[in-house]
Amino acid sequence: MSIDFKLRDFCYPVDLIRLRRQFDRSQWFSPEEFDVYQQQRLEQIVQQAYHHVPYYHDLFRDLSLRPEDIRTANDLRKLPTLSKATLRREYSRLQATNRGQFEPRLASTSGSSGEPLRFLLDKPSRVLEFVYYWRHWSWLGYRLGDRFAELSSNFFVTDASRVNEICHHQALTGRLLLNSLSIGPHNINQYAAAFLKYRPRFLKGIASALYHLSLFLQQAGAEGIALKGIFSTGEMLLPHQRRVIESVFNCQVLDSYGHMERTVAVSECRSGGLHINPEYGVVQLEELPTRDGPSDFGSRVATVIGTSLHNFSMPLLRYEVGDVVELAENASLCACGRSMPRVSRINGRQEDVIVAPDGSVITTLFIVFDKVPGVAHGQIIQEDCNTLRLRVVRNSSYDSNSEATLLRLVRRFVGPQMQIRLEYLRHDEMHTTGAAKFRTVISRIKETNKATSFPEQLLAKVRN
Repeated sequence: MSIDFKLRDFCYPVDLIRLRRQFDRSQWFSPEEFDVYQQQRLEQIVQQAYHHVPYYHDLFRDLSLRPEDIRTANDLRKLPTLSKATLRREYSRLQATNRGQFEPRLASTSGSSGEPLRFLLDKPSRVLEFVYYWRHWSWLGYRLGDRFAELSSNFFVTDASRVNEICHHQALTGRLLLNSLSIGPHNINQYAAAFLKYRPRFLKGIASALYHLSLFLQQAGAEGIALKGIFSTGEMLLPHQRRVIESVFNCQVLDSYGHMERTVAVSECRSGGLHINPEYGVVQLEELPTRDGPSDFGSRVATVIGTSLHNFSMPLLRYEVGDVVELAENASLCACGRSMPRVSRINGRQEDVIVAPDGSVITTLFIVFDKVPGVAHGQIIQEDCNTLRLRVVRNSSYDSNSEATLLRLVRRFVGPQMQIRLEYLRHDEMHTTGAAKFRTVISRIKETNKATSFPEQLLAKVRN
């Protein structure tokens, strides 16, 4: 889930500037200096968790641990990991009793890789998130206030009057919001016109939305769009996607990885290094055993465990993020000169896209489940170009109006020609695939012709 900044995130100018200056210096730290920084931050977070978070106070007591027993990243291994299931179950007891002094706000995941999660994010963590992106984008020359375009879905689906809009320009901030739910060959010239009218210097979006926007612009022969840089967030950026995006917009794409709970952040530099940000959180990579022969992921792989360093209202220690990365084999200093640790590839969530009968690509259709009362869990399966299956787990507040709302929202995006089949399941029936990670959106179009790659098949459909 990519970050969505609002004007209220600018309300802490002193804190933002102070942390940005610190991040400007710390990006050039040596590994030893990063260790010192993390130890200082970790001491504060552990003290907060022990004295003010009931869940952790009881956990430390049960393990006969005191805060002074957790001083380094390695010491964190004395604690068990925190699963998403535990976060759901212990939501109340994971909140700090003194959370009010940190100005917490309730946040939640979209449920795009499983059931939604609730958690608190406070002022220090909001300042952190803003400064982290500010620094990363500056690696491509971004300066605060530069004209910016963003591929967005939530902005347009929240207000029914906007759902069919192609774009929305926010004059006060200079941000151009582009509807990622409506990109297709029938309206791609309107997207091109928005770029030419508002002249953004940078573009941000999830990888699949950036990719399909680029495909359709390329197919339409759009010209004259000049960007200085593009930032990919929220999904895996695959090599063929990067090539197409950079070719169409004639600029570099920098990838990044994070999650809403804010324990881990990885950002790509101009030299191609995927850097773990040690100032953001403590990242522990738990290597996974692999079978003999080529792995699905490549060489050595690890699951990601993260620890908050800035979120005092609900600190998460040894949190199971649920994603997989490939470990970097080359320990040499990155060509960019930064000594931040690196991974070689992020194998996180990669949602399939939905292709409507008219050729439009819908990259984040899963958000409709967040807009329907009574949907406890949902999944979308595209069986073929004309058939969509909605699988829904209901709770007690789901009724006939909920069903009508769900079908209306989905129909609004996929058009009148798509056949929509609605299935109601129990929770246990939703998770019967045996996959390591639940996928909210599954496309079986690519399975209908294994000899044809999905990008080529999509282009062929667009041409027809």
